Amino acid sequence: MKRNFLLLASLLLLSNLVHAQRGRNGLEANQNQKAMATNEAQLERDMQELAAYKAKLNQFEEAFAVKNVAKIAILKKELEADMKREIEQSEMKIAQDKKELSQSKAEAAASGRESTRSRVDRRVPDNDRKDGRDVRDDRRDRKDDQRDAVDDRNDLERQIARTNRQKQIYSSLQAMTFSFEPAAYEKAVAKKVLFNEFATSMEQDIAATKAEIAEDKREAAEDRRERREDRRERGEKRRNRNW
Repeated sequence: MKRNFLLLASLLLLSNLVHAQRGRNGLEANQNQKAMATNEAQLERDMQELAAYKAKLNQFEEAFAVKNVAKIAILKKELEADMKREIEQSEMKIAQDKKELSQSKAEAAASGRESTRSRVDRRVPDNDRKDGRDVRDDRRDRKDDQRDAVDDRNDLERQIARTNRQKQIYSSLQAMTFSFEPAAYEKAVAKKVLFNEFATSMEQDIAATKAEIAEDKREAAEDRRERREDRRERGEKRRNRNW
């Protein structure tokens, strides 16, 4: 009698945990879809802005080649306005990456609990031969979520480093007045290179967004698999209760 009571209590506890995990998996899937939509919209915008920035940069290079100081001054202001906008967007991406890292940490922690639940479930004497498979599935899901958290942490660190460098470039160019006087020419040539470096940082940002979209798609596939596993486990629990 005591053994049957303990078995029933264990099954009820595990059932509640399964329902909680199902809710978390649904939430994670929704969060991932929103992140993917955000990243895809940012990618389209960033590519358009990079093309516009490069067009102005080409005009700047042409004005520099003919030493058109007035045109250089106008284009410098326009390029700096683009830089300021990019830095503001980069700051927003840092906030977004911090949020995604927080979410991925929570997902990894939930996967850890789910993996523990499966190991406990396997020890319940209910003659369920599928418990070993559930343990393997949940261990794999935990590793996937831990990897996603590491990826998100790396994304955040790279975004912060890229943004800090953008700020340095912007500050350096703001303080610069381009002149072709002999004493200032070499400095002007050196500073001009910074406009190109900023363009490179924009290209790196686009590459990072493309990589994040690829990560989002991989995570979406993982979410679909986890939801299939949840449905399968719920079906198994229902059948076990009917025995």
